[in-house]
Amino acid sequence: MMSPRLTKEAWVLSLAVLAVLVLGPGAGLQGAEPSGQDIMKKQRDLQRVKDEEETQVMTLVNKNGESKQRKVMRLTVTSPDDLSKILIRFLTPRDVENSGLLTWEAKDGNDDQWLYLPATKKSKRIASSGKKNRFMGTDFAFEDLRPENLALHTYNLIGSETVDDQDCYVIEALPANDKQAAESGYTKRKLWIRKDNYYTVKREFYDKKGQLEKVQTDRKLVNVKGSVWRANEIEMRDMQAGTKTLVAIESRAQEKGLKGNMFTEAALERGAE
Repeated sequence: MMSPRLTKEAWVLSLAVLAVLVLGPGAGLQGAEPSGQDIMKKQRDLQRVKDEEETQVMTLVNKNGESKQRKVMRLTVTSPDDLSKILIRFLTPRDVENSGLLTWEAKDGNDDQWLYLPATKKSKRIASSGKKNRFMGTDFAFEDLRPENLALHTYNLIGSETVDDQDCYVIEALPANDKQAAESGYTKRKLWIRKDNYYTVKREFYDKKGQLEKVQTDRKLVNVKGSVWRANEIEMRDMQAGTKTLVAIESRAQEKGLKGNMFTEAALERGAE
């Protein structure tokens, strides 16, 4: 005759079933890691500011190690609907002075970008197919200079790794649809996001053949305000061409009250005032 007493294994299983029935299917998973999409959403929420102004020094290094410098002003404003506008303006040297790039983020990911070159005295809208091209001789493509719009990609958490002694989530970003896959210069990106402050410290960009093309590394992180962190040094290295672009932050300020009328085509064409 079988004993009415449950075995240890059956008892544990019964408790687990009871927990699911009473508390729901998420019971006991509070310690589970967040999804890639959750991480990207939290990063966006933590790192955004109403407006920001930076002066940057760009150093462009060719495959022979020869370099040239450019000084850049970068302005950002974020509207109440959480969409950003970014203006990048070259200050020096004279051959690129007042050239600029204006980016308007769109909720559906179809951002608008305009490039202004003083020689033409007119801004030119960057076609969707042209956003994979390099910006003003740097190792940054136009698409690299847009905000991280979560509508354009699916984000998969693929592991954890340490970068500069900091524990990071590793996320694979894939085009969300056929249109984005066709317009982007990348088949995928990999992002290393610090677990303590949700700042992306490393990015890998893979070309249309699936080969590693570029690596961006953000260094010398500083806490500029509340949950907001920024890098004082950024390196974009083209692993295939042997070139790199270094960005050093000369000055930075947040919440200066920048106005939306500074981020228009007309303002882009007027140049620095």
